[in-house]
Amino acid sequence: MRSFLLFLIGFVWTCCCTAQNNLSGMPEQDCFGAIPICQTTYSTTASYTGSGNIPNEINTAYSCLSSGEKNDVWYLFRTHSAGTISFTITPVNTADDYDWAVFNITQKSCSNIYNDSSMEVSCNYDANIGCNGVTGANGNFGPCGQTENVITVLANESYLINISNYSSSQSGYTIDFSASTALIFDVTPPHVVNDTLACTQTSLRVKFNEPVLCNTITTSGNDMILVDDSGNLQFPVSITFVGCDSAHPYITEAELFFAQPFAGSNNYYLLAANGSDGNTISDLCGNFVKVSDTIGKFYSYNNMTVDLGSDLWTCSYDTLPVLYSASTPAANYNWYYNNILLNQHLSYLQPTDTGQYILQAYLGAICQATDTIVINRKSTVTVSLGNDINICKESSFPEISCTANSSHLMWYLNNIPSLSDTSIFIPTDTGNVVVQAWSEGYCMAFDTLHVGYFNMPLSLLPDSVARCVNSRIMLSSGINDAGTFLWIFNDDTLQNNQSWLDVSKEGFCKMLFTTTDGCMVSDSTLVINSIEPDAPQLNCPILTAQGNKFTWQPYEGAVLFYISTDGINYDSLPHDITSYIAASGINTVSLYVFDGSCNSKVAVTENCKPQISTLWDKDNGFVVSGMSNPIILTVYDAQGREVYTTKDYRNNWSGQGLENGIYFFALKSAKAVYFYGKFLMVR
Repeated sequence: MRSFLLFLIGFVWTCCCTAQNNLSGMPEQDCFGAIPICQTTYSTTASYTGSGNIPNEINTAYSCLSSGEKNDVWYLFRTHSAGTISFTITPVNTADDYDWAVFNITQKSCSNIYNDSSMEVSCNYDANIGCNGVTGANGNFGPCGQTENVITVLANESYLINISNYSSSQSGYTIDFSASTALIFDVTPPHVVNDTLACTQTSLRVKFNEPVLCNTITTSGNDMILVDDSGNLQFPVSITFVGCDSAHPYITEAELFFAQPFAGSNNYYLLAANGSDGNTISDLCGNFVKVSDTIGKFYSYNNMTVDLGSDLWTCSYDTLPVLYSASTPAANYNWYYNNILLNQHLSYLQPTDTGQYILQAYLGAICQATDTIVINRKSTVTVSLGNDINICKESSFPEISCTANSSHLMWYLNNIPSLSDTSIFIPTDTGNVVVQAWSEGYCMAFDTLHVGYFNMPLSLLPDSVARCVNSRIMLSSGINDAGTFLWIFNDDTLQNNQSWLDVSKEGFCKMLFTTTDGCMVSDSTLVINSIEPDAPQLNCPILTAQGNKFTWQPYEGAVLFYISTDGINYDSLPHDITSYIAASGINTVSLYVFDGSCNSKVAVTENCKPQISTLWDKDNGFVVSGMSNPIILTVYDAQGREVYTTKDYRNNWSGQGLENGIYFFALKSAKAVYFYGKFLMVR
């Protein structure tokens, strides 16, 4: 149908393209960037190439535009009254072929066009076969076939016109709406659809009745001011919106953010103001709102709620939960306990007892809410085990019974479940016995007792004990507790209620102790006779100037020596002493040794005659002891020559005038006792 025009269109394009503007990739080539129709006639001396940044916005499956978008541009108009829309497109170049489609986008968006065929209300794709290429929805039907009927519209509807340049020339065209009966060009500034506000909100969503140009809106939103019934002003701190890019040069909605919630008034008014850009807001046709004019009215309502939940039933052992209601953080709070105001003004409260709690939240003059919760105490079952139990280690574990008014019981031994639904329990070990009682709708109850052993004394009897011959030993149990003792020695029961027992012979001994609690401690020991050590070797006395001197041989393993001159009373001597001087006339002593375990046999000097002791002492001279006076002394040198003699010697000679050396002596006492010997004189 269009083939015979191709050569002509190509010829016109070739002749005109250098003189016209070539528009490509422009915002108005996409639906979102449609050019608003703000006057009866719109003319352009430029045409478009391509289909914009969003291709295939028109579905060729249902649209008469079989070629889809082709060198196209979009226009937008709104109807301000009911009637008909009549438009005529007159090309600058009469050979140009323009096609078009009209879409009703009222309450819809550009993205719906592709899938919603009902949006296309008129369309023409006829070829230019005359009539100077004039086309449009004007009802002027002629031989050229490029016209359609006028479009019937209602007030406040929105329409898009897509005009495609099939011939691809760049000459432009004029579109004339003067024959329309409906008012389509806009002379009224935009306003905001009245709406409601929640008193806890801090943002305000505004919906404009028509698109608003992006270049008339500041990024902070200070083109608009909110004022309440009392004249209090609130300035937005920021604004957000969708659009205002290369594809969307206008917006229809925005959200203004404020520092305070809308809780101080029932009504709020949005006023226009000169923003930081020096002007108020404008629609697509340049209709600016006057400064301080009311753009829209908002009605504030009380949306504040508090919810403490359902009433609570608790038990005495429960920790009361924190009471809390989620609400606006900017709210103020009062808490009441049994109608008494508490000193707590946060959104939560830690209760301390059962009763009625009321939370009151409020904000400004109209924003408030309350809720009440009652904390109740459930009835408690009762259970009792009695007092702690102690038993003897050799005893069996006793039955433990409980008294309870519940239908369910659970027994625990050392935190391990052991038995259920019985009132009697026999433990298998010592430790804590717990019974748990509960009934439906009641609180649980617990009781605890401790099963333990009586504290038992510890016997200190050794397994065996050595006894020295001819000695007594004391067996001590080491038990100091109150109770009864019984001792059995070699199968003989001894009536000795003592913690100890004297034993004088060897044998097997058993001790039985019964505590005041009736518990028994048993222990035993074996008494064994130790071998009696030999007596020390005791020598006969020697007469000395100090008295009779008794000596003995050193004793291996000796700890102490015990010596007695009468066989009854003994003196102790250190283990390294091997002599003892007794008074003159004492010729007999008794001596035994203690080796750390036992005493030795006793050594006794019998029928011993004291020996005369002579001694040369360099300090005292010649000393004689153990003889009766008068004493006759004669001293000879080594050659047998007499060098000293006296008939009454008194230990008063010190070898005057003689040289050191060996000398011989002869002694005779008054009782005709003779002694001879030699001595070494050293001075």
